[in-house]
Amino acid sequence: MRQRVRRRAGSKTRRSGYVAFMLAFAALLASCAATGAASRAQAAAREPGQTVVSFTFDDGEADQLRAAQVLSTYGMRGTFYIIAGAVGTPGYLTRANLREIAAGGNEIGAHTVSHLDLTKVATAEARRQACISRDTLTRWGFSVRSFAYPYAAHNPTVEAIVQACGYDSARIGSGLRSGPCPSCTPAESIPPVNPYAIRTPGQVDTSWTLGDLENVITTAERNGGGWVPLVFHDVCSGGSCGRLSIAPDTFAAFAHWLSRRQSLGTIVRTVAKVVNGRDAREVGVATAGAHGVVNGSFELTGNSGAGNPALESAGPGDLAKCWMRGSYGRNAARWQRTRDAHSGRWAARITTSSHTSGDAKLLQRFDLGACSLPVVASKSYVLGAWYKSSARTQYAVYYRTFSGRWVYWTSSPYLSPATSWTLATWQTPAVPVGVNGLSFGLALFSVGSLTTDDYSIAPASQFGREMFLGVVVILIGGAAGLGGLYTHRAAVARAAKALKSRRKLERVRRARAPSSSSSP
Repeated sequence: MRQRVRRRAGSKTRRSGYVAFMLAFAALLASCAATGAASRAQAAAREPGQTVVSFTFDDGEADQLRAAQVLSTYGMRGTFYIIAGAVGTPGYLTRANLREIAAGGNEIGAHTVSHLDLTKVATAEARRQACISRDTLTRWGFSVRSFAYPYAAHNPTVEAIVQACGYDSARIGSGLRSGPCPSCTPAESIPPVNPYAIRTPGQVDTSWTLGDLENVITTAERNGGGWVPLVFHDVCSGGSCGRLSIAPDTFAAFAHWLSRRQSLGTIVRTVAKVVNGRDAREVGVATAGAHGVVNGSFELTGNSGAGNPALESAGPGDLAKCWMRGSYGRNAARWQRTRDAHSGRWAARITTSSHTSGDAKLLQRFDLGACSLPVVASKSYVLGAWYKSSARTQYAVYYRTFSGRWVYWTSSPYLSPATSWTLATWQTPAVPVGVNGLSFGLALFSVGSLTTDDYSIAPASQFGREMFLGVVVILIGGAAGLGGLYTHRAAVARAAKALKSRRKLERVRRARAPSSSSSP
């Protein structure tokens, strides 16, 4: 009896010890949480009257590396919003550049994969653009917590998408006092009124002077301080710079001037340091399912990934939905819709009036699958389109890597000029490993005109590899072409019949062949 009592007493003591341990552990967790919350609040807070400045850079232009070096000279850091799909392409920062910038204490933020206006694409495409850009940069080793809207375009739906992708904040391109808005508030609050629409004094462009930059800061200082995020793009000089640029000397002079204001209480922080939200986490998002060419007959207009029912009111100058202009080299080309259609009401026409080099074409919009064509690596695809052309043409094909980068891939053999509607089909090589999207179109690479309609794509296996391997089928329309059409259809029917017979013969032979488990 006493032994059982001692056992019960020991068990009670162990339970009491376990309870005490759990209470202590819970208290420790609460203490850590309180300490973390206090640290975050302290980091995000500012002294009364203090002005906080953030240097932010959009797009990931290659010349922004120079800006990072200037900031480092004065002990400052910036936030670089990167177009994930542009990394490593001509004119943009490379992954090595991003690592160098991040190693200097700068923040890497996201600016979508393809730099599309998220208010003008389908919701699913907007979600892919926001989430996959962050996930890609995260897989490259960066802690991505901040986002900037392409073209500063946002609405409540897009803001909710960005928040759901795991970002702590998103920056817009206006809302604070500057030349275009003299009545706006001088500075953003800390914490911001809406962390997914952080206001700025506008986007710095070639019209901004050193005095304008200084005035934005001193205006905030005179009005009680606050947060002033500045928006930069190119840091360059010369005729090749775009409108959204600042001369390197002006940028360096402003950084030097701002460094001397720290003794007055004006400090420089990255966006993440000001917002100081949650730890970064990866958010999965569904990829686009397989589909054919969207709006392959050019009947719909608009930039949205969704259908546009009000298509009949659109004019010839409107760009068809899901299509974009593509060109390179030195040439003068005009793109337009035309009533000279193969089917339906509209077709697309390219007219080149002068040509020195390169080409002009229409391509499915470079995105993550709303308009571009999801494909499977190692498979071949049959491309199709009807065309009329005064000059030779050929298919130009681009592919998208898993990081969202678009790369020129290959071209078809030349197609002869055609005065009447002509069908061209061509089978691509096998899609390379690491590729998940295609965009293609017929290109014009000389003076002349090219009219196209009824684009299509299908896996080559649906047609039989024997019929299309490396072959361009040309059908000539009109009186002569009608006979060619029937001839082509008869040839296809014969080929299909022969293929079916061969497959049937192979099945019979396999059925008659002895099984590997049969007795000799």
